[in-house]
Amino acid sequence: MSVVFHADPTAFAQAARPVASRSPCSEAFVAIWCAGLVRHPPGRDVPWLLMTAETGGARAIAMQLGGHPLLLEHSDPAAARVIAHVLADAGHPVPGVDGSEAACAAFAQVWHERTGRVTHERVRLRHHVLDAVSDVRAPSGSARQAGEADADWLVRANDAFADEAKVPRAPQGTARMVRERLADTRYRVWDDQGIVSFLGANLVDGGYARIGPVYTPPEHRGRGYATALVAFASRELIARGATRVFLTTDLANPVSNAIYARVGFRPVDDTVAFDLVAP
Repeated sequence: MSVVFHADPTAFAQAARPVASRSPCSEAFVAIWCAGLVRHPPGRDVPWLLMTAETGGARAIAMQLGGHPLLLEHSDPAAARVIAHVLADAGHPVPGVDGSEAACAAFAQVWHERTGRVTHERVRLRHHVLDAVSDVRAPSGSARQAGEADADWLVRANDAFADEAKVPRAPQGTARMVRERLADTRYRVWDDQGIVSFLGANLVDGGYARIGPVYTPPEHRGRGYATALVAFASRELIARGATRVFLTTDLANPVSNAIYARVGFRPVDDTVAFDLVAP
């Protein structure tokens, strides 16, 4: 059995390849996640964790930022159980797990045995890929890159998205996250006499690109803003060198799944998010 805690995100990304490469979505996610840690290291008040484990030919990876859930991706259940035992031995807090259902269930079983915590399903996710953008109807207004003047709006919108999507807010604080992403020119907005929709877009070396989050305030929904903005950002990422573009949707939200299908995204695989809570 081998368990490694990684201090270097770049080395972890390489060590994680046997697991990450099981899904093109995971491969892109791990590459982008680690590139983000290198570019914007969390402050001393935001702990982070990168792990790999191997036992009897089974492999697992684990990633965690701050008090967020542990990300297991498509780890093998046997190796995910090893990670659970190691973290339980260390008294490490794990509020939840995200990844393939088999890996998350295996981790959660050990966690229950070791801590008494029980599993509560928070959300089921579907991961999509696009390599060519379909033509979509353009609503009034236009897309543009977000700037510093949009920061306050983006902070409020990011918090609203996190609360509605039932995902944790940024552990470093939403305002800091928005400043960093504005500096990296990652936000695109649809402007129709004011911002009516926004998304985050990321491209790293190797052609890995992801879109997310995507959010339109309730009062502006149903007009095609998000659809047009996703199409705009996808074309831009491909023009900048992305070979494929990935994004993630909540399976319980048929509207967003339909929007992205119209743009040209097709489903690749599903994952689940479990909270690990007191009985």
